[in-house]
Amino acid sequence: MSSVAGITIKELAEICGVAVSTVSRAMNDRSDVNPETRMRILAAAHEHGYTPNASARSLKIAATRSVAVIIQGEPGQLLFQMLGQLEQQLGDEGYDVIVSHVPEARAHASTVERIVDDGKFAGVVFLGRYGDRADRSAPELSRKLASIDVPMVFCTTVEFSDSPGLHSSVSVDDRAGAYELTRHLLEQGHRRIAFGGTGIAGHHRHPWALRLSGYRAALAEAGLEADPGLVIASIHPQRLYTMTDGYESAKAWLRSGPPPFTAIVGACDATAIGIGRALHEAGISVPEDCSLTGFDGLEAAFFTTPTLTTMRQPLDTVAQLTSRVLLSAMSAAPRATEQIWIRGDLAVGESTGPAPAEGVRIDVRALA
Repeated sequence: MSSVAGITIKELAEICGVAVSTVSRAMNDRSDVNPETRMRILAAAHEHGYTPNASARSLKIAATRSVAVIIQGEPGQLLFQMLGQLEQQLGDEGYDVIVSHVPEARAHASTVERIVDDGKFAGVVFLGRYGDRADRSAPELSRKLASIDVPMVFCTTVEFSDSPGLHSSVSVDDRAGAYELTRHLLEQGHRRIAFGGTGIAGHHRHPWALRLSGYRAALAEAGLEADPGLVIASIHPQRLYTMTDGYESAKAWLRSGPPPFTAIVGACDATAIGIGRALHEAGISVPEDCSLTGFDGLEAAFFTTPTLTTMRQPLDTVAQLTSRVLLSAMSAAPRATEQIWIRGDLAVGESTGPAPAEGVRIDVRALA
């Protein structure tokens, strides 16, 4: 948007101390602008002679047939698979998908605003989480993202700020999935079940935390108390959903002399595969000595030996619903946001079986 007389929209934004996107939304009478802020912007526009250029606005709207998919940090196999699904779904609707990889240190609202302004994108999909790992900063980030004049949807994860009214999200039901995996183990007679792959305390809306909650809920329903000694903390929380972290975290846990266990619920498939390697090196057989589950349904889970029992994410459904929510937001007047949870599919592999008579007891001296 530009002006035919007086100042530009960027200059007006600087005068009012707001983002360019906020000025745009105020001039278009969008409902998601604070009334006092709108009045201040309109008054400043009148005072300084700013008039929106309707023809320029029409050209911008006509040109926006592309969507930005923003990936923060190191992308895993799940996100690569999800990206392919999104490209197909949005491509079928005539939209190009442009991927932007944002380093951890630059995951701020200003980065998103620059991406949107530079690319003239019609919408944004956050593939995975967005923002730093401090939950206390999430509400502020969420508000700043909401001030950017473009529809946004979080895909494969919820928005972390506890303000679900600000952004739509489409995700597998992490808590229900981990609950079902744990129930599967309980039904096979397991009572000493560990959980592998926990991040920074307090991040209660992250996938690992929701899955840990589901695991604990299943134990509680069975009348079992969750043993803190059976929770494997991540050695590398910034790379929690990786084989390397699963492997190194499990090795450290085994060396610490954990309580007896007969099964482990991995936070994700990659974590579980890494845990499986650590168990093998410790002389623990899967599933004879210890059953093992993952979460996601990655291709690799079905090529391990033994094949991994996992909660398969229906990626095609996630992509389809993400596209539907975003397209609806891009084509209509401002509307209520949507939070969509999708049930995963339990895929029973060879890595789970009946509980052994006794739990695994670790001889720490043998692992030194």
